[in-house]
Amino acid sequence: MLHEQTIEPVAEVIRDRAAPRMTRADEDRVNLKELLEVLKRRRASIAWFTAPLVLAALAYGLLATPLYTASTQILVDPRDRQILQNEVSPGALAPDGGIALVESQLLVITSDTVLRKAIQRTHLATDPEFGGKSDALLAVLARRALAVVGIDPDAADGNDPELKALRQIKRRIGVKRSEKAFVIDIYVTTNAKDKSVRIADAVAAAYLEDQAEARAQAARRATAALAGRLDELRGRVSEAENSVERYKAEHNILGSSGVLVNEQQLTEINNQLNNARARTAEARARFEQIEMLQRSGGEPGAIPEAVQSQTIGQMRVQYAEAVRQRADLGTNLGSRHPSIIALDSQIRDLRGLIRDELSRIALAARGDFERAQASEQSLERSLDNLKRTAVTTNQAFVRLRELERDVEANRAVYEAFLVRARETSEQQTIDTTNSRVITTATPPRDRSWPPRALLAAVALLAGLGLGAGAGLLREYFDDTVHSRRQLQELTGLPVLAAVADGAASTPAVGRLREALREMDRPSRGRSVLVTSAATGDGKTTLAIDLARVAAAQGERVLLVDADLDDRSASKLFKVEGKGGLSDLLEARTILPSVLVTDVAAGVSFLPAGTPTVPQTRRPSSGDIVQKLVEPGRSFDLVVIDTGSVARHPYVQPLAEVVDDIVLVSRAGRSRKEDILAAVTALNINARKIRGTVLTGAAANSA
Repeated sequence: MLHEQTIEPVAEVIRDRAAPRMTRADEDRVNLKELLEVLKRRRASIAWFTAPLVLAALAYGLLATPLYTASTQILVDPRDRQILQNEVSPGALAPDGGIALVESQLLVITSDTVLRKAIQRTHLATDPEFGGKSDALLAVLARRALAVVGIDPDAADGNDPELKALRQIKRRIGVKRSEKAFVIDIYVTTNAKDKSVRIADAVAAAYLEDQAEARAQAARRATAALAGRLDELRGRVSEAENSVERYKAEHNILGSSGVLVNEQQLTEINNQLNNARARTAEARARFEQIEMLQRSGGEPGAIPEAVQSQTIGQMRVQYAEAVRQRADLGTNLGSRHPSIIALDSQIRDLRGLIRDELSRIALAARGDFERAQASEQSLERSLDNLKRTAVTTNQAFVRLRELERDVEANRAVYEAFLVRARETSEQQTIDTTNSRVITTATPPRDRSWPPRALLAAVALLAGLGLGAGAGLLREYFDDTVHSRRQLQELTGLPVLAAVADGAASTPAVGRLREALREMDRPSRGRSVLVTSAATGDGKTTLAIDLARVAAAQGERVLLVDADLDDRSASKLFKVEGKGGLSDLLEARTILPSVLVTDVAAGVSFLPAGTPTVPQTRRPSSGDIVQKLVEPGRSFDLVVIDTGSVARHPYVQPLAEVVDDIVLVSRAGRSRKEDILAAVTALNINARKIRGTVLTGAAANSA
């Protein structure tokens, strides 16, 4: 209830709360729920960013020239086909499995050499899309206008249409390697489906042709290099062979069928010497045998030579015949018979002839022995001479073998180069590349650019992101309170209710009334001061709603418009200009005559009235308290609507005599600085401050 004496100051209650309240206000902690509230509050900023971007994306998607992408696939096998055993290009795989080789082919496909071939195949130099001159009217007029001012748009390219087409096709082509495969995809994008297909196939064909030409050029270069070396190698072989022949002539080293003559002679004489020694030994044995028979007086015909001699054989036959006849005649005739004597003489003659023949055989054997011995000695002398010559020849032959090895080495290198030159010459006409087109380009079904749905989605996301960022940025620099959490952290006071505008405020005001009842024991004539940090925070509407809710609950309620400057409640009750609190304070009327009753709501209302004295002579706060004490005792609840703490001089005096104080702030309007100033000004009555109310916010505002 209203008290006649002022309550003792209780600044010590609020003194410890003010400093931490400032610290909490400086902290800008935002949880997820508050973030959603912030985005909801800043939905206008989000819409301002999102709508233009989405509209621009849709307009671009509708107006932009459609582009179509065609692709072809090439299989690049790092292992080339091996036609010959010795290839110019290596056929073995690299340690990385050929991935680096295939990756290098990506750069080859987009090289100027390959793309220029594709441009020539498809005649892109004359295509307006690739830099060719267009016959369209606007293009012709633009060229003429530039020519008039002396600008040549083709000057930067040196008036080379192919160079312009090359620069354009590099922007329209893309290559990539399929993952875990040796397949290369070639993408070409143009404004026509058939053109994209034609260029993609032309690039693939140009690449395969370039690979074949590269192999042929490599073979030609290798052949030329080998041919250049062949003459030099041939000269080396000839020089080495001449050196060998000169050395042989200087050292009398002759050969036949790959064998030196000296060695042949040495071998032959050595064989002849062995044969001569054998013959000498044989002749010696025959001669000695004949001599032994002659000395011993044995049968002369027992030796093999006598047996083999035809002369001795005939004599032996004659001798045997003579002996037989002598024996036949000896039985009939006497030893002195002339026939017997003749036969005996014939026998003696034949025996002497045989002996003489054997002597000649012995002389012949002696002659054979002496000839064999002389031949042996001659061969021995020749062998000794050849041995001495062989020693000298062998010493010279060491150098000869070195020269011959040099000849063989030069000849081997020369023959290898000659064979390799022939092989590389044949490889010029053989394509050993193992690359082929596995998928030809087909006309694309849909356009590749612009992707309308994707552009719209990206624009939407970008707009939402930019809008949300702008909204959060505005929220960061916004110095007003928007949520219950912000208000509670700022003031350190409980937020009793978040009151929405309009009819939705009634439940929140009802909860406010229940909260005030629960804080203190209800008493008759209890007074509530409703104030705000600044004007326009909705305190008057809250005070009226609080009074009506209490009246609806069966309480006798007095609503006092103590805002003598704005008189907002009086304006709402449409009693502005009639008598009221000002007339009562100036003693120009009595309370019953100025009290207005709202029959529908059951609320008694004391208007602000119209002051007639200057502001400097207005009644003091004590006069106001004195005039309101007595009528306040006859009501269950007195709701005093006063002005803002900063502007109204009666707020602090009234705060000293009321039972409850409620500070009202409006979401999105009340500045944090003003709220802190109001709380600081009310610190002396901190025990009476029941909490704050946030107006203009949803009841479930965070």
